[in-house]
Amino acid sequence: MPETMVPIGWSLKPLGALCNLTNGFAFKPSDWNSDGVPIIRIQNLNGGQDFNFFKGTFVPEKYLVGSGSLLFSWSGNRGTSFGPYIWEGPDGYVNQHIFKVEPVISTNVSWLYYALDRVRIMAERDAHGGSGLVHVKRSDFVKYLVACPPPNQQELIADILDAIDDAIVETDAATEKLRTIHVGIIDELLTRGLAADGSPRDLSKLTATAVGPRPVPWGVANLSRFVVGAEYGTNLSLGDSSAGIPVLRMNNIQDGEFDLADLKYAPAHAVERFRVQRNDVLFNRTNSWEHVGKAAIWRRDEPGPAFASYLVRLHCGDDLLPEFLHLWLNWAPVQRAIRQFATPGVQQVNINPTNLRRALIAVPDTLDEQRAIIERVNGVAAAIEDHRRQRAKLASLREGLRDDLLTGRQPVVAIREAAE
Repeated sequence: MPETMVPIGWSLKPLGALCNLTNGFAFKPSDWNSDGVPIIRIQNLNGGQDFNFFKGTFVPEKYLVGSGSLLFSWSGNRGTSFGPYIWEGPDGYVNQHIFKVEPVISTNVSWLYYALDRVRIMAERDAHGGSGLVHVKRSDFVKYLVACPPPNQQELIADILDAIDDAIVETDAATEKLRTIHVGIIDELLTRGLAADGSPRDLSKLTATAVGPRPVPWGVANLSRFVVGAEYGTNLSLGDSSAGIPVLRMNNIQDGEFDLADLKYAPAHAVERFRVQRNDVLFNRTNSWEHVGKAAIWRRDEPGPAFASYLVRLHCGDDLLPEFLHLWLNWAPVQRAIRQFATPGVQQVNINPTNLRRALIAVPDTLDEQRAIIERVNGVAAAIEDHRRQRAKLASLREGLRDDLLTGRQPVVAIREAAE
């Protein structure tokens, strides 16, 4: 259905006919205080709790909002801070660059939030500003045309989209809980290991070592005792043409896994020997201080991309499983420890493999215990990944339904009946 056509019973209205917009107050730094009424700035819209406060009497009450108020950040970053928000924080004054949005009579506030989210997409398409920063003038903003259903259908549309948003919030909360469990399990198992019955060893079964209390049978030694070699990646210049073999760079390691979204390429004949194989562990030897030392493991059976010279392939000996090495390298205490071996460069730091292999590691004395630890940790990681996929499905459903419902392409009653 073209943007200028609406279903029978709907109307096409400019945004300015559906709501009143009040731009926030232009507070100056000299107005800020350490207590008083919070000043709601753009960074607070995404949950930031670092408030400035105003303590005075000259700000008109029209700038005051409470929990549940509809706001629109009209100057922000595309995809992160530009768009509509339902304020869920304390009562406060709206700062400049944020509209206070007040629906007119017969306009459902929840429906208007979703309508504004669709207007956001149109505004981003037309907005002034660079590719990242977006801002829209009030005079332009109020002219965007919105397909407006009758009030009862507005409520139905909002109910459907609210239900999906609630499911996304619940999925995010469950994922965060699993992440906390994941961190706790890693801390526990890399410290206490697993007893024969599959439970973490009792603390009385640990002994003092150079890396802290560890199970008596475990071996504690320099990493060089267990990692028998290290191999630098290719130093060839890389290009964007996909005619060759993709090459992993330091940005392709995220949260301990490979991210294949942004790859460069090199001629196949020149980098074939650098292609990753199953259970290859790559270590990021050069990066910023915050990111140097991260590692990922290739878990697929088929050969993968090659890897660039800022990454190092670590070769495990017979007494250390690559999955255990990967788990250990990404453990927060180890990340902090190995950064002590970093040497500064011009803009980055470097941990060369020789220094890395000086790090102390505590390793279970049997491969069976290493496997059991890996399986326990990977079980939680798999649950996190399931939740991530579920969230992606919900987000995709939300995007599709939002457009169908807000344009009238799909009758809201039919969608609700199908859902029930």
